[in-house]
Amino acid sequence: MIGGVLEGNWSGAYAGGTAPTVWSGSVDIVKKYHEEEGMPVKYGQCWVFSGVTTTVLRCLGIPARSVTNFQSAHDTDVSLTVDLYFNENMEALNHLNSDSVWNFHVWNDCWMARPDLPPGMGGWQAVDSTPQETSQGTFRCGPASVTAIRTGQVYHKHDTPFVFAEVNSDKIYWQRNVDGTFSQIHSEKKAVGHCISTKAVGSNSRHDITHLYKHSEGSEEERIAVETASRYGTKPNIYSNPMAEDVSMEVTMEGEGPRMGGDAQLTIALHNQSSHPRSTTLHSQVEVMYYTGVLKGTIKKDQIPVELMPNEMKTITWVLPYQNYQDQLVDQGALMLTLSGRVRETQQVLATQTSFRLRTPDISITPIGDAVVGKEMAAEITFTNPLPRPLKGVVFRMEGLGLRSIKEIHVGDVGGHTPVTLKEHFVPSLPGIRKLLASMHCPQLTQVHGVVDIIVQEN
Repeated sequence: MIGGVLEGNWSGAYAGGTAPTVWSGSVDIVKKYHEEEGMPVKYGQCWVFSGVTTTVLRCLGIPARSVTNFQSAHDTDVSLTVDLYFNENMEALNHLNSDSVWNFHVWNDCWMARPDLPPGMGGWQAVDSTPQETSQGTFRCGPASVTAIRTGQVYHKHDTPFVFAEVNSDKIYWQRNVDGTFSQIHSEKKAVGHCISTKAVGSNSRHDITHLYKHSEGSEEERIAVETASRYGTKPNIYSNPMAEDVSMEVTMEGEGPRMGGDAQLTIALHNQSSHPRSTTLHSQVEVMYYTGVLKGTIKKDQIPVELMPNEMKTITWVLPYQNYQDQLVDQGALMLTLSGRVRETQQVLATQTSFRLRTPDISITPIGDAVVGKEMAAEITFTNPLPRPLKGVVFRMEGLGLRSIKEIHVGDVGGHTPVTLKEHFVPSLPGIRKLLASMHCPQLTQVHGVVDIIVQEN
């Protein structure tokens, strides 16, 4: 890699440098790079590139880890498959067989938000510092959302198709026909992406993260991901196209959406637009999500069998019980619901993602008395705990420019579904329309606010 920290070498001859297998850490490499004023250090292979990348990213404050993928595919033509070509006599056509499967390959995960992608695509991102293929003219790869890789959404940048192929491509065998065309004669669906691993936190043991990169091998969700990805490759018709796409699916919610403290309820609407029956099994998965779009973890998985009569519209009520999320939420109370399935009669793929937030109650603020500069008045704030369990260490904050400086009010514990009423006195100092704001915070519940306009008269 010209101008990089390391120069790659896979020749087996390492004269004039250090063999990649000799390095035991990144420190010597980075020191040598600095001492030689930016000359690439000789030599590296994938695990060395990954180790240096981990060091550099962590120095920059970006969480990073090395990732090893066993039976790692190298897709050279963006087909998102490993293609092996044979002639009419089943002899390998080596000049066409440029795809390969490495015994193992090592790259990196780094943790970041992805505001450039839809919600849910943040978190672990795959970056590969080993020069394999060019991306927009430069040897680079990533950051590719691991969530996008897992679900086959390879149309999201950057270089997601390449990493998807490394971990979840099928190995396809092609035979040349008499007319020079090729026919698919065999496929291996479990040949690529085994035991994807990183070092466990706090120990030297191996931590298997295969489930982050792909669904269980052979499951319907995994097959849907593979076929979804293939549609965006150079062989979009390698898998049989659906005979029809006549079932639609939409997720909706009532009003402002589910409220904190109760069961979350959404509606799945399915419409069979054909004159024939349709059936499917919907795989549902809901995950806790940070407001940055980063997914924290799965809290519920289900399978929903659906039978649709000709031209039938059916609505299914999807429910997330309070008990499933009560101890799992992070700030903002955001969740992501993923639905996927396949129509049995037509092989149509159904897939959608819906992000939603559990709404917190507002604080009600009621002014008491005349609002006049220099004259004391009061405001009553009321709030009801929406949860069926106590809130611990509740603290209210009140403030308002020209009304009062920030004041914290320590209330202590508040029982489940219990109301709280506070009365605060203050003296306005500025005339005009002023806003009095209140907020409530405790470990079990955040993002609770209230505001009221107060028109203050001159004295």
